[in-house]
Amino acid sequence: MRAVARVASAGALCAALAAAPTVCAEISLPQGPGVDLVYARCRTCHDLQYLVDSAGLLPAQWVSVLQSMHDYGLKLSDAEQQEILGYLTKYLGPNPPPSTQTAKAGADTATAKTARIDGHAVYERNCASCHGAEAQGDAQRVPPLAGNDDLQRDPLLPVLVVLNGLAGPIDVEGRHFDSSMPPFDHLSDAQIAAVVNYLRDADDGHAVTPSTVAFQRSRDLSPGEVRAYRARTH
Repeated sequence: MRAVARVASAGALCAALAAAPTVCAEISLPQGPGVDLVYARCRTCHDLQYLVDSAGLLPAQWVSVLQSMHDYGLKLSDAEQQEILGYLTKYLGPNPPPSTQTAKAGADTATAKTARIDGHAVYERNCASCHGAEAQGDAQRVPPLAGNDDLQRDPLLPVLVVLNGLAGPIDVEGRHFDSSMPPFDHLSDAQIAAVVNYLRDADDGHAVTPSTVAFQRSRDLSPGEVRAYRARTH
């Protein structure tokens, strides 16, 4: 009955969250295929506490939750919806597998050493829904990344923005923006390096490395501190 009640209240919850400011809580989800997409899509409007609290729902109930979120503005392709649903039903369903955090961490380390991560693919999955397929941004609320001098002026700035988010008014290419970007610190160091290098069109001689990202991650800046750093580099 408790699970059914949670589903019944999903619409009301989504309505409240849609009207509330973006919140980025420090919540870790079980590791597994699709978790990056859940982080990228589900926390663009709210934190992930609702998903954690809803662990144990049946597949049909997760379908209802996704439909409620879609009704309140979440835009997903069919493939993305199936991937998110697959993750939720397997890892937050009634019979989740044992934790794979340790195994995945080891696999990620080995993969980073032997394979080149596709920065364009990382961008499409995590950034394009807001910044646009061509990184053109949204004239009303989201700064463009294509042709943005911030990316070329200081390679550390985009790393810090991806890791920690950015909050407060800024001017980009003669246009004023006043919105917030959540941190995408669930991405690995190698993924962040790959997407930053993709956006900067950096060759190997000027590319950001995963070790650079790892060091910047340890600084643990707030979105406001990232904005202050940006102001100092202008």
